[in-house]
Amino acid sequence: MIQPNKNEKRRLEEFLERNCLKLEKMLARGHSSFVFLVRKKGKKFALKLERDDSGRKDMLLKEVSNLKKANTLGIGPKLFCYDKRLRAILMEYVDGVTFADWLASEPRKSELLSFIEELFYQAALLDKAGLDHGQLGGKGKNILVMDGMPFIIDFEKASQKRKPHNFSKLFAWLFIGGKSPITLTIRKILFNDGA
Repeated sequence: MIQPNKNEKRRLEEFLERNCLKLEKMLARGHSSFVFLVRKKGKKFALKLERDDSGRKDMLLKEVSNLKKANTLGIGPKLFCYDKRLRAILMEYVDGVTFADWLASEPRKSELLSFIEELFYQAALLDKAGLDHGQLGGKGKNILVMDGMPFIIDFEKASQKRKPHNFSKLFAWLFIGGKSPITLTIRKILFNDGA
């Protein structure tokens, strides 16, 4: 398991101290960052810390810019603050499950339809605003489900420069995905189709 190195720990501790935050636990380790659950006066937040060995130039500032744009649309975790020098972002903690895990629990057809309608609405808003998330398919880890509704996270690789295809990529992933577990489960719930 990859753990923060000495310098990353120093940056983390400084950010925590400056913002009066208490570290709870590490939530995720990625190729370019660590994500931690932190608290302040009982309220939970997600803290993203860029790794020293990250190969993504200006990852933090890019994610901040993308998240700010998404937030203006009411999408994504709310951005609270960031520190360019410490390379850390503090955002809303989304206490949900991944879309893949939620789907595996086989929600009712009406729940799935409401979820998909809202997800496509958010994708269309992102497309219209010129923000391509770029990672809304795959294993469904960048879409969390909270109270039955979608919550798109992780705007690190999103782009305001490339042509947005959020809606069409989601449609292909959810309904034309061949034999993917996501597509098969959706077909089973919506159409009572196990094939």
